[in-house]
Amino acid sequence: MYDWLSVVAAVEFKQLMNMASGGDGHSSTPELDQGQVNSESDHMDSEDSKEREEPPAVPDPVEKSVMILERAKSDTEKFAALLMVTKLTKAGKLSETEKKKIMNAVGLPFLARLMRTSDVPEGCPPFMFKSIALTVLTSLMSCCSGSQVLYGLIPILCEIISKSELYETDLTLIKDSYQCLKYIASDQCGSEAIIDYEALAALVEAYAEGNFGCNDAIDIILMVASEEGTKTWEDEPEAFMKLMTHIAHEFVVDHEENKFKLCNVLTKLLQSMPPSSEMEQQGWKQDLHKGISDIIFSKLGREHRISGLRLAGTALENLGLLWLLRAGAESSTEETKGKQLLLMMVHLSCIEVRMGLEDRTFEEVVSNALPITACYTIIEMSVVFLVNGAVDFEQKHKQQLYESLKGAINAVLKFLQGASFEDAVLESSKTYMFVCATIRVLCAWLAEETAANKDDVYKTLPFVIKICKHSFDHNKTSVSKSKKKGHSVVTHKAEDKKKLPDVLKFLLPGLCHLTAEDIPRRILIDLELENLLFEYFSFHWNSIKDAFGPQVKEEVDIPVHKIHAAGEAMSTISNIFMNIVVQEPERVKSDILYYSLMKFIFCKLPEIPLESCHLKLSGTLCILGLMILRHQHPNVKSTDFTIFRFVQSTVRFLWDSHNVEESRDYATLVVSSKYESDWGSLMDIWFLGMHTLSFLLPIIPWLSDFLMESEWPQTIVATLLTVREGGLDVGLKSALEDFLSLLCRSSNTANNVLQEKGVLQVCKNHKLEELSHVFGVKL
Repeated sequence: MYDWLSVVAAVEFKQLMNMASGGDGHSSTPELDQGQVNSESDHMDSEDSKEREEPPAVPDPVEKSVMILERAKSDTEKFAALLMVTKLTKAGKLSETEKKKIMNAVGLPFLARLMRTSDVPEGCPPFMFKSIALTVLTSLMSCCSGSQVLYGLIPILCEIISKSELYETDLTLIKDSYQCLKYIASDQCGSEAIIDYEALAALVEAYAEGNFGCNDAIDIILMVASEEGTKTWEDEPEAFMKLMTHIAHEFVVDHEENKFKLCNVLTKLLQSMPPSSEMEQQGWKQDLHKGISDIIFSKLGREHRISGLRLAGTALENLGLLWLLRAGAESSTEETKGKQLLLMMVHLSCIEVRMGLEDRTFEEVVSNALPITACYTIIEMSVVFLVNGAVDFEQKHKQQLYESLKGAINAVLKFLQGASFEDAVLESSKTYMFVCATIRVLCAWLAEETAANKDDVYKTLPFVIKICKHSFDHNKTSVSKSKKKGHSVVTHKAEDKKKLPDVLKFLLPGLCHLTAEDIPRRILIDLELENLLFEYFSFHWNSIKDAFGPQVKEEVDIPVHKIHAAGEAMSTISNIFMNIVVQEPERVKSDILYYSLMKFIFCKLPEIPLESCHLKLSGTLCILGLMILRHQHPNVKSTDFTIFRFVQSTVRFLWDSHNVEESRDYATLVVSSKYESDWGSLMDIWFLGMHTLSFLLPIIPWLSDFLMESEWPQTIVATLLTVREGGLDVGLKSALEDFLSLLCRSSNTANNVLQEKGVLQVCKNHKLEELSHVFGVKL
């Protein structure tokens, strides 16, 4: 391939070698006759012979190459010298220091220019320059990490792997291109660059066509997908569809060993699946369903069964229950098969978990962690399906499912009790991750079921809280360091990788149940759960507080899903505290933590905008603040302005929930459009808020006057005067009547003003007997 260079570069090389030895690199006669060349060559050989007698004076091949490259005055000279580098990189291993020296001398921009050059001397291979540049680049890739010049070559590399004419003439060029793309994908920013340059379509094409290097193509795709997740396919959803269609078909028709290799490939791809409603009715989902069914219902070795279960769990998590039950279902018989598949998946998963956890030492369990964790996802989701009735199982199947899950959870509890005595839990990253995954599956169970295995659950709580604290403290420190370094995307990604699983997030729903019961609540209080929850609450608040500020939305780079997750966590924490406040009133009165929590709510609630997406958080904070205020009100100073802002925000939340303007007849009190979409979850919050506020009126004397100054009670009366008979929901009518009754009993001012506003007429119109008794009027 390089024969032509022996003629073109012979003189160039001799001149460059002369330059490296200190001679004049530019002869006045560039074209020397053969005699002159031989003479000069003999002379240089003689000089080299003399210098070899003095080793220290002779540069080694790397140094000589570097000197030649550095003294080259043009691309032509540098290109000629590049052959020597090519021989060096092929001859043997070079140290990183030597590679850096050579790359600095060659220059990545020079190699990039060669890669982009299409014109070659007559009679030479069309991809000659690219081939030589790639030979050098592939050997020196480790010196190019993070280079934008390197990323700029991605389209050229994709073009090379897409050229079918190269498959018979220069396979090395294709192989080197894949090596470069692999290295780029392994770089922290390289996977993003592959997405930005839309290289995935070319890689998918290469794999789907089965071209040379197709295995490298899928490896690169999986590297990018593992790093970037759902972002991988944002710009190229068609490429994802094509890839899944091809692999799912392979998966369903292949019944050999390759089928189980494809399980792992499909698992990783599903984890990167882009969210798109356009993909709901795609054929690949049916192929995937059939392929998984074939595995689950077959008698297989454990390793193969685990591969199938892992894929099944990932598919269930990403494609949903409906896909599992109805993919390809044309009749009720097919849907029954979907239920049978789910049942079999759960039973097999429970068996695998018990086999992996029971009657084994801690070390044996940890060494077998991967197969066990593969089953946890299926168990987690099946607990939810069983409790919420998402699947219409026959009663006998429900009972079988419950018993299987109960047995698996019992094994989980026994393992965690044993793990609590193991020092290695916090010392080994792999061990810690497995323990966290095990706690997570327990949390899924506790979120729905706390009646079973009670004693074992209670014994496990100290260890679970210990792990929660450890993960939270570690992640809190990690975030703090990230803020000091800056907020670049790269920094956030690096820090995210260092974070430990947020175990406490998964435990929160279970804590709602546990704190409602006396024994576990006392255990949790002794474990200082309240302090942990307050810290965790503050942590979430600080993570999203900028989204509530006056900044322009474009200036606040907080993902919507993060705001939603933090809001959900804070709402759940508020519910846990409500349980404690109700069940432990004396503790709430005397513990300084609850005063601090109340003050925190007083200060932060007014900052939350009353937008639909934040209503649940606003409502739960209103209620929790009111409930604590009931016990802490003697400690609140009359000069504390924060309490007035808090009450103002609470009134606004309760006030805005209903109106007549949005009703069809303008005479019915209906839920406001802003509240309507989430009224299912907001309804209980609103009624509890009204009840709690009403209960405080006789206890806190100034509260009634403050409410009258806000003119909310007057507006309620005025609104009810416009509501027709029967235009008031029974529950809503009762809540408003209780509130107005307690208000008028607590404040003479309220009593007199509301009578002036027509409250007696409201009593007659809507038959409010209790409220009419306050005024001494019989209906």
